Amino acid sequence: MKARLISIFVVALLTVAQAFAARVQVIIKLEPKIDHKEVNNIAKSMGGGRVLDEIPRQNLFLIEVPEKLAEHAKFLGVHSWETNKLVQKKLNAVKGFILSASTLTPQWYYSQPALTRIGRPAATLVSTGRGVVIADVNSNVDYAHPALAGALTSGYDFVLGRPYSLSPIMLNQSDVAFLDQSDVAFLDQSDVAFLDGVLLATNADAATSNFLKSSGVNAVSASSLGPQVSQPAYSHGTLCAGMIHSIAPDSMIMPLRAFDDSGNTDLFTLAKAIDFAVANHAQVINLSFGLGADSDSIHTSLQAALNAGITVIASAGNDNLASDQFPASYTGVLSIAATDIADLKASFSNYSLSVDVSAPGVNVISSFPGGYYAVISGTSFAAPIVAGEAALLRAMLKDPLTAIPQNTVNIDALNVNYSGRLGTGRIDLSQAVSGPAIAPPPPPTIPPPPPPTIP
Repeated sequence: MKARLISIFVVALLTVAQAFAARVQVIIKLEPKIDHKEVNNIAKSMGGGRVLDEIPRQNLFLIEVPEKLAEHAKFLGVHSWETNKLVQKKLNAVKGFILSASTLTPQWYYSQPALTRIGRPAATLVSTGRGVVIADVNSNVDYAHPALAGALTSGYDFVLGRPYSLSPIMLNQSDVAFLDQSDVAFLDQSDVAFLDGVLLATNADAATSNFLKSSGVNAVSASSLGPQVSQPAYSHGTLCAGMIHSIAPDSMIMPLRAFDDSGNTDLFTLAKAIDFAVANHAQVINLSFGLGADSDSIHTSLQAALNAGITVIASAGNDNLASDQFPASYTGVLSIAATDIADLKASFSNYSLSVDVSAPGVNVISSFPGGYYAVISGTSFAAPIVAGEAALLRAMLKDPLTAIPQNTVNIDALNVNYSGRLGTGRIDLSQAVSGPAIAPPPPPTIPPPPPPTIP
């Protein structure tokens, strides 16, 4: 009797210990044969775990279990599993600056030298991307910005809508990741009296400098706009949306907020955002961020997008390394490196054999929250330019996956040290939209219903 009481007591202690043990979030993918309703039983069998969130279309579920029991997921009829890692922004040192253009039309930046060089003026006479929806997985977007008026369709805020919290233990499991923005430290121009001084401080090229001075814009002190400006991802979503809209002005941008203003998110939130884009019939997805390691969940979500015929664009990264980052290096995803106005590789841009094409990403001008504009750099802003190009092509029933790499300017002779690692070359919008359109596939043949049976 005493032995039995001791046994019961030990079991009770183990149960209590499990309840208070460190718990982790695990993303599991169920085998196709497993009923979704079983996920609750699977979670409970793992030390009293619980389901936090789900993406049923992809058999993906987020569960919370005791840390030491998470490894047992692979023995429970689960196809694959991974820890739901925190995705943290890595900052870069290249500086940008903010502009006031209150006396100009909201689209004044469309004629900037970087866009003229890639043939935007001629291309938009042929296609403007009308009817194409581009999902942008990013940080928050300034819906009220004049440059984005009429450009935004319904999206979703996955940061505020997250039904779970990011646990402190995730900090020790964080993935090395970042929004590919190379301008997070905006110049504080409170001591800069003239635009010339700002342009000199950022080494702006002559063409861009002349364009800004002739446009009549003014530099704005970053410190005068409030502390939010110093948050790494505060402006990132608005900047990327402005680049997309400048290339494909009649497309619709679906803003999917997956990063907070500090540039943080988690793998499951990213997977949910991609799934939302697929479920809501986006035709192009822009991913201006990178992961330091492969992720089964992100790969699964993007494969679903590719299977749905969606064009996926991703930035190659800002480490100036001959290395691949995810998701840009996934098969079927267009990987974008950055170049300057002279078609030279951006000093920060990654380069590798997995890069598909290059696009302007140095001192480009785009919309900034609060009705302002900014001159910024990064492969983050080269990618949405190509996403806009994909919209131009899809509106013409052309396949961007083949048309974009096939219609570029070869820049290997200008970049001898990076030959073959900047894709097929720098994009050319006017060349890409020229030529005959690809006919759409015929609609499926539906046999007529059988005649009614007359008794």
